[in-house]
Amino acid sequence: MAKQKTNYNPNTNIWSGENIGMAYGPEDSIAAVALRKMLEKPKQIAQVCYQSGNEMTNLEIAKHTIQVAKRFEKLQLHQGDIIGLCAGNTDYMAPLVFGALASGLCISTLDPSFDKDGIKHVYSLTKPRMMFCDGQLYEKVREALDECGLKATEIYTISKHLDGAPSIMEFFVGDNIDPYDYKVPALKDGLDQTAFIVCTSGTTGLPKGVCVSHATIVWNSFSLDAFKDTNLLCFSTLYWMSGIVALVHGTIGGAKRIISSDPFNVDDFLDIVQRYKVNITIGPPSQIAMVISSDKITTTDLSSLVASIIGGSAVSYSLTEKYRKYAKNVECLVAYGCSESSGVSMGKSSPNNSVGYLLPNVEVKIIDDDGKTLGPDETGELCVRTQIPWSGYYGNPSATQEKYDADGWIHTGDVGYFNDQGELFVVDRKCDIRKYNNFHFSPTDIEFVISKLPQVADVCVVGIPHSVHGFLPAACVIKRSDSEITESKIYQHVVDHMQDFEHLRGGVYFVESFPQTASGKIIRRKVADMCEKLWKEKNKNN
Repeated sequence: MAKQKTNYNPNTNIWSGENIGMAYGPEDSIAAVALRKMLEKPKQIAQVCYQSGNEMTNLEIAKHTIQVAKRFEKLQLHQGDIIGLCAGNTDYMAPLVFGALASGLCISTLDPSFDKDGIKHVYSLTKPRMMFCDGQLYEKVREALDECGLKATEIYTISKHLDGAPSIMEFFVGDNIDPYDYKVPALKDGLDQTAFIVCTSGTTGLPKGVCVSHATIVWNSFSLDAFKDTNLLCFSTLYWMSGIVALVHGTIGGAKRIISSDPFNVDDFLDIVQRYKVNITIGPPSQIAMVISSDKITTTDLSSLVASIIGGSAVSYSLTEKYRKYAKNVECLVAYGCSESSGVSMGKSSPNNSVGYLLPNVEVKIIDDDGKTLGPDETGELCVRTQIPWSGYYGNPSATQEKYDADGWIHTGDVGYFNDQGELFVVDRKCDIRKYNNFHFSPTDIEFVISKLPQVADVCVVGIPHSVHGFLPAACVIKRSDSEITESKIYQHVVDHMQDFEHLRGGVYFVESFPQTASGKIIRRKVADMCEKLWKEKNKNN
């Protein structure tokens, strides 16, 4: 990956990444860049589906992309129209996405794990003119759309097609395509045109729709050389920015993408890495935690791995070091960002648990509760500004105004600081920090300490409400499969390494798994509910 550094202006208290020029102009949509790159190496295998075994070359994807774009034109969809997408990573996902983007359409994405109410919530907001989903989701999606007044929205299946239901295969008939003669239409709003509407993570409530422009994704493609001639694995669907990055940057960068139509599971991960000699993985830390807790990791060849890009929640150095005992050639890269701003920083996992240095064309300031800017080693809310204006939350101007100020700063809700070397540290979500006896404690800080125990596979720390003390720190722990560690051992470990107000007075609880979003982010509010219930049961007679 490209080496980053952070510059600091002491007069303004603003940190910034390297300022680099953009390789693409306003006439270059995501699809235009992707098609151009695919046709440079038409015979290269671009995609392999783990479940079906199907391989697709760049040329095949390019031809299908143009067929899709032409089909949308015949169906009289116009630039700016919204289509819905709720599907796994199957064979025809790539040409569907690139074809829609070539037509200037906006894609409102959902993960297949959403229930009917979740589908209704999102699509009652974005109101897609056309919908695409996997066959097994058809009835659920149809009911959801009908119930939110979208009975006229036609649904096409992408995989596991149903008799009598429209299919994506209808898009691949007819035209004899010469992709070298096709020109992607210019975007009516240039690179600022919205390409995707993705949802906020949903860890704190119902998700909002984040507008992500062509420019945001193309501008952040400065590290594409890292993907050249590599085998890339990412389980995330296009509901997540990591899934979009894997598809778009992987294609433009020249990777062979190994896709899985099923959600992440440890057995598939280990088998794919070994079978396809995967070089780069992208995913959240919870996936790494599950991998290292599996007995199968000791008999799996992970020597092909050279980089694991890990982000979405806090990444402890102890976790990556446990992983590197088995994936000895891998460099663990910690990525920090948010859907609203895309990437912010990246760096090699290190003992100080920083999230690295700022990426190019990114500015960050740290502010206190009064909005005053802070200097090095001063902790406050992280605010991010990029050279690409953000279009806000779709159909939600009030939420946009709360998040995005008049000077172009996105208020992330994350608490952190920079050190004198320009490394960024994310302490916690502002809403997750709690008080015990009026002392602030950070769940992430406590998690980092507990994760250093070799018998611990993963940990989530929360605060249990208390009428006298405010909140009691409590830990939910997933043990390694061969571990016999006790609750008292973990409690004492925290006592030995942390301040009194950080001690686990709310208890230590062993669990098999955490409630998670579809991308693997731990839903901390649900873990807090679990711990509160367990604490009350334990103390009901006191």
